[in-house]
Amino acid sequence: MTGDTPVLGPDGRTADGSVVADGLRITGRERRPVFGSAFLVSAAALVVGGGIVAGAFAVSWGLFLEAGRTAEGSIANEESYVAYIDQWDALVKVAFGVYPLLGLVAVVLIAWLLTAQAVTVAHVRERANGPDGAALTLRALGRRTRPHVGAAFRIQLLTLACALVPALAGLLVLAVVAMEKVPGVVWPTYHDPATVQFVLVGRILPVAIWALGLVLLYRFLPATAVRVADNCSATAAMRRSWTLTRTTRLRTTGICLSGSVAVTLAFMVLKWFGTYVAHWAGLLMLATTGDNVWVTGVLVIITPVAVALVLLPSVLAPMGVLLACLRERLDAGGRGARTRSGSTTA
Repeated sequence: MTGDTPVLGPDGRTADGSVVADGLRITGRERRPVFGSAFLVSAAALVVGGGIVAGAFAVSWGLFLEAGRTAEGSIANEESYVAYIDQWDALVKVAFGVYPLLGLVAVVLIAWLLTAQAVTVAHVRERANGPDGAALTLRALGRRTRPHVGAAFRIQLLTLACALVPALAGLLVLAVVAMEKVPGVVWPTYHDPATVQFVLVGRILPVAIWALGLVLLYRFLPATAVRVADNCSATAAMRRSWTLTRTTRLRTTGICLSGSVAVTLAFMVLKWFGTYVAHWAGLLMLATTGDNVWVTGVLVIITPVAVALVLLPSVLAPMGVLLACLRERLDAGGRGARTRSGSTTA
């Protein structure tokens, strides 16, 4: 950012170039704490998340077996059938119990991972500007991260709550349009193509609302790094993040959007890799359940996503470094602006 106060790089020299370049430079130099913390998060996700999913299958086991017996009986009698017709409500109840637990685990792990990366960047700056040249071990990283995790968790919850408002608002617009509650807007059919009113209200308006939600989310993303740097409360960190990004909305949105695209592409690649895991998991489940395709089908559907989510922290960790560098650059720019303003006034 032109005119910003210089920020020292990991080697003690002025960090030239973009925030992304600075983040990649730190990620490369501090591979052990960055990817070591990502490995710990992946292991925790595998153990805790896998345990929750395994518990859900255990609770639903009888339902899946009953669905298989019902379907096989209908097929043998040459009768039509609907999958899970008598078990669907109970399976939905189990799912509604599992999803919040998995979401809570994800929020906790993301909070810890982003905090760990902010601590890593802070350690790099301290080592560049001080006599302490010791490397950051995983044990030291965990010790320095622990005091911030509670506030970081609250930051993630508050950010998620703020992002859900426009997300639900966009869905509400779609629902209202689908129910034909908007005068002059009719859902298109095969014989009635989409009208201009429908395109504006049923397509462009929800996308615009969701885009505003993304901008809102991106303005709060540096809050965890703010907490680590300022040791403030969760709400104070979010207010500070909002203030820092006020005059750099486009810059912040561009950097965060680029990181989001990279994470999304990585997720798609990891999900594709997970299909191979799902194949062997499906064969194992078939052998275990006596060719019960009902439970096997559910396992094959969720396995690629589960594999991608477990491996995703290795991509989210550099994103955390990037956010910490962004916070640092925005803070330095704010101090530089205040300094120049004070000099002009004097």
